[in-house]
Amino acid sequence: MNSFKGFLLLALILAGISGCGDASETKEKNSVVVENPDRKEAKNVVIGEDTSPLHDLKGVQNFKDQFTFAFDPTVHPEIAYYKSGETVTIDFGGTEFDHITILDVLLDSEGKQLYTDKEIKEVPYIHEDNHYQFKLEKHFASALDSNHEKSKTVYRGFRINAYKDDQEHPFGFVIKTDSY
Repeated sequence: MNSFKGFLLLALILAGISGCGDASETKEKNSVVVENPDRKEAKNVVIGEDTSPLHDLKGVQNFKDQFTFAFDPTVHPEIAYYKSGETVTIDFGGTEFDHITILDVLLDSEGKQLYTDKEIKEVPYIHEDNHYQFKLEKHFASALDSNHEKSKTVYRGFRINAYKDDQEHPFGFVIKTDSY
């Protein structure tokens, strides 16, 4: 009985393989390309004269660790430092979203969320021509550190929740700035 099932399985596999050539030609003629809105074009963040890609956060289960990608030296170069007052521009390429939210999260030296969700700051922005801009301001919670030093560098993760057709498309980037 097992040899009969094996033979039947082998016959089905061979029939599937032999029929693939014609099926793909028919599929090409009749298929419609459906574009995924968060894969359409490159999505970047521009700060000063620097341009970096936004990191796709889709599938990240633990929000406390969502920015650890930026601390892996084999994947990303050193995290760039920016002064307060710099203009940050988020460019989604040709993808247009219904609306976005931008969250500013303080991080430890491994990329993990430093404080509770209460200390996550929602960032106001200006939306113009599918670009979103905001000024890099100091984060109020950076003054909570008991070892507060005015010249201390802090890591900040920015999560951009972009929404299209009631679906969330999360992106992120990490920078270094001065503490409060």
